[in-house]
Amino acid sequence: MARRRLLTREALARQLDPPADEREIARHFTLTREDLDWVSIRRGPASQVGYAMTLLYMRWPGRVLGADETPPLSILSFVARQLDVPEAAWHDYGRREPTRRAHLADLARRMGYRAFGRTDFHALATFAMPVAQTIIQPLQLAEIVIDEMRRRRLLLPPVTVIEAIVRRARRQADELVHDVLTQGLGDDGRARLDALLAHRGDRGATWLSWLRNPPLSPAPRNVVRLLERLDHVRAIGLVPARAATIPTTAFDRIADEAVRITSQHLAELPDRRRHAVLAAAALRLRESLADAVLAMMDKLLGSMMRRAENRTRDKALVTIRALQAQLRLLTGS
Repeated sequence: MARRRLLTREALARQLDPPADEREIARHFTLTREDLDWVSIRRGPASQVGYAMTLLYMRWPGRVLGADETPPLSILSFVARQLDVPEAAWHDYGRREPTRRAHLADLARRMGYRAFGRTDFHALATFAMPVAQTIIQPLQLAEIVIDEMRRRRLLLPPVTVIEAIVRRARRQADELVHDVLTQGLGDDGRARLDALLAHRGDRGATWLSWLRNPPLSPAPRNVVRLLERLDHVRAIGLVPARAATIPTTAFDRIADEAVRITSQHLAELPDRRRHAVLAAAALRLRESLADAVLAMMDKLLGSMMRRAENRTRDKALVTIRALQAQLRLLTGS
């Protein structure tokens, strides 16, 4: 089965294609005095406009202008007017591939740009890994990676390579979270986590389902049931402070997996990921159950205080009425 695509060329069009807005065109495709000096030494209008467009595409969007790619007419006209050459000269550029390659090499040397390589792949995946712990959307993460490529003056690679970097960063981020959550558990701790997926005796529900569905109506017996669940989670032996070392977004994402995935599918996950998901779920349950106990106790105490106040008020009314009756007898009224 083919993997689902995280990114498409269309989704990254805003990052990979030149702008259409006039102000953005002026911002990114205005030649500097130094640019014009470099262009002026090229022979002929075709070579000049081709050299200029190659230069400007390197600067923004930050990629090589394709051999068979024609820039948008609005951009081509804007650049041609700066060079005082006819825009039709573009169509004569690139007929000699050696000329185009020579321009690319010359501009890369002058401007400090270089082609994307294998070492850059690993370096950018390492850069993006901590970002991937807090950024959930692949497109948003890809845009951050592209901005970093521009900062490093790397010519943008194909979308498939950018997607591979995003995948690698997300996987490494998940693996780091898994390691933090499962570190030091030992065989006993992992066994206690796996036991959450077992059925409660002859009941159909698993222990995890039992923990996730506590009684919420305020009643003394329900406080006991909540405390039973809280004790069960605490007996797993997880350290609550462990969750504090993980970005909230990353922790929530993995803890939510225990809710989205059925117990059967959880049991089929690879060991490290399964134990990490169950550990995150148990840590969240420990916190939510403790909050539920306090909230229920607060409601019960409030209810008891209101009943006590009502009883006191009722007794006071009875006493006042009795006194009023006695006063009326004494005064003969």
